Amino acid sequence: MTLDEYIRGVTSQLERRVRELRMRIHRQLPRDYDALAQKCREKLDGVLVDLRSVRDEYADVDSQPARLRHLRRTVSDLSQLETVAVAALDRAREDDHYLNELLYRITREIGYPLITPVVTTLSSEYFHIYPDFNLLCVPLSEGKFLLHLPDLYHELAHPLLVVRDEPLVESFQRAQDACLAQVLSYLQGEKTKAGRRRSPDSLSYQIELWELTWIRSWLDEFMCDLFAVYTLGPAFAWSHLHLSMLRGQDPFEVPRLQFSSHPADDARMQTMLVGLAQSGFEQGAGEIEEAWRSFLCSCGASAEPEYGHCFPAPLLATIAGATRRGIAGMKCRLAEPSTSDPVHLCLSDAWREFRRDPSGYPQWEETCVRERLISNGVGRVIRG
Repeated sequence: MTLDEYIRGVTSQLERRVRELRMRIHRQLPRDYDALAQKCREKLDGVLVDLRSVRDEYADVDSQPARLRHLRRTVSDLSQLETVAVAALDRAREDDHYLNELLYRITREIGYPLITPVVTTLSSEYFHIYPDFNLLCVPLSEGKFLLHLPDLYHELAHPLLVVRDEPLVESFQRAQDACLAQVLSYLQGEKTKAGRRRSPDSLSYQIELWELTWIRSWLDEFMCDLFAVYTLGPAFAWSHLHLSMLRGQDPFEVPRLQFSSHPADDARMQTMLVGLAQSGFEQGAGEIEEAWRSFLCSCGASAEPEYGHCFPAPLLATIAGATRRGIAGMKCRLAEPSTSDPVHLCLSDAWREFRRDPSGYPQWEETCVRERLISNGVGRVIRG
């Protein structure tokens, strides 16, 4: 069997797979899923175009390496469609519908400027979002519990940073650009200082690594944290503490040799505390800071000298201020102590009740989900 024969056979088999996946895009789902279904159809059409290009447009021997690379990229795209987006449509059920209604309520409460993402309970990696599909993934049973749901607000911010040519989010993206300029200016200053001190090459490499991580993901994560803080309030910071205790590692971690996708948990918390103080939640910020310090003491964590250089407090405060202005520019509702939107109150009350009576909280939570969310309209929202 020649390479050409192999590729013609495998592309034919993959075309059958595309047709099978199109059949899995059900037409009887609630309207929440319409945009995702259309996106899947468009991307599957694109996969078909690529498969036919791989099959027919590489004639000479010298082009075969490029042909294989094209095939592999296409298979990767098809795999993501099958295991993520089409799977979310094929396996959607009542729990997913409920969470989609809940997220719709949240986006209406905060004045979210984009189309509400679709939620699926197929996540194997905690909360995360695929902005290209506008698909937000949560763990299977998440809709029955409240303490982690503030992370929905964080995930909602990611599409705001990557969508292109959308006037409604320009102020947020301008804030991102301004913050990145501040970060790069600061790190350039650190490089200059290291050169004057004739510091070892390892320090220069470390600063370059920090620069890479700030550009690739850290700034985005800080801004998404702050979006959640500014639109929800203390409940998000409490959920961050909760997540750090259950899943976190070194809260003062500074990357030394390889890329880190998320900033240190302590730096994230310190930035949230600045945001809470700017929003009028000084009392809540004080309570969270005290609990955070107790957590750090309990786990025996302490910062090394590099930590303060990697996450300088003035830079974090600058990011907090710029992000708040960017959110306000999108005309989103900024949370205040007096905010009384139903989902906002429910998630805030959950953390208040958990801290007040941890042992009695599970029963309170079960009743709250049933009476304040499900029975109070989530799952029965009429779209206007």
